[in-house]
Amino acid sequence: MKVIAALVLVVMALPALAQPSFDCAKASTTVERIVCKSADLAKADREMAALYFALSGRLTGPAKDHLLKDQVRWNGSRAAACTAELEQCLQDKYTSRIERLKFLGTGPYPFISDQSIVRTGKVKAITYAIDASYPQFDGPGVDFSAVNAEFGNGARKGAASAVPDKDAGDFEQTWGFDLRFTLHRPAANLVAVEFINSSYTGGAHGNGGTSASLVDLRTGRSVSPSSVFATGDEWRRAVAALVLADLKKQFVEKPGFDEAIEPANLAKLLRDPTRWLFKADGLTIIFNAYDVGSYAAGSYDVDIPYASLRAVMRAEAPLGSR
Repeated sequence: MKVIAALVLVVMALPALAQPSFDCAKASTTVERIVCKSADLAKADREMAALYFALSGRLTGPAKDHLLKDQVRWNGSRAAACTAELEQCLQDKYTSRIERLKFLGTGPYPFISDQSIVRTGKVKAITYAIDASYPQFDGPGVDFSAVNAEFGNGARKGAASAVPDKDAGDFEQTWGFDLRFTLHRPAANLVAVEFINSSYTGGAHGNGGTSASLVDLRTGRSVSPSSVFATGDEWRRAVAALVLADLKKQFVEKPGFDEAIEPANLAKLLRDPTRWLFKADGLTIIFNAYDVGSYAAGSYDVDIPYASLRAVMRAEAPLGSR
């Protein structure tokens, strides 16, 4: 009896076999079977399902229907995209979806869906794979056609660049284009989209980078940095001074191009609105590889808390209360 009791205690001490949100006995697809075999993926599936049902339970009417359609679309794109390195691909997909559901559950439901372009193929000796995800703003009663066209066209252009033409050559290579996005909410009616892309279309190395766009949910239009700050050029000088000081500190550990941060050159770089990422807790100015440093140095990001910018922010602007 003592031996049996000891065995029971050992079994009770062992972690329970991780189960996803669905019945593994009924798993019928490759994706489902892989999820069932991985404790990490099963855990991620449970977390995603819990977030989805919790959010769906709080929504009604068009918002609830929109979320359901978006989840179904995500399920399909996940299966289509994950055809190689399946476990890592699925882990990335779950991580992204969990992050997205958490965002959708914060504040009023924003009616943003996840669109994707997934394609694989081969042209002569070159194999290519495309996995491009981009947001579509579907808010009722607001015209988002311009921003949706911008995001969709950007994804399609990137995807097209990864498809070799018939004269690409006979050297065996693998080309690809990957695009993903993260959503930030710096204010109740503003959504910042952070795009991260990477591509390889031959050559010594791939390319990629990060860009940003700020969308006003009330007007359906993109918001420029100048709309956030007070009139005049004082805000430009204030931001440039903060960026310059931060980059000089970064250059100590990761040397960059001194010429790039000369006042006139830095001012030109800062006129690019896609560098300005407005997050919930502050502004990030993005400098990709080659902008202010070499490819090997990578990117340089400058994080500025809103408290440091309050004096030059427009009081009546959407971010004026930050």
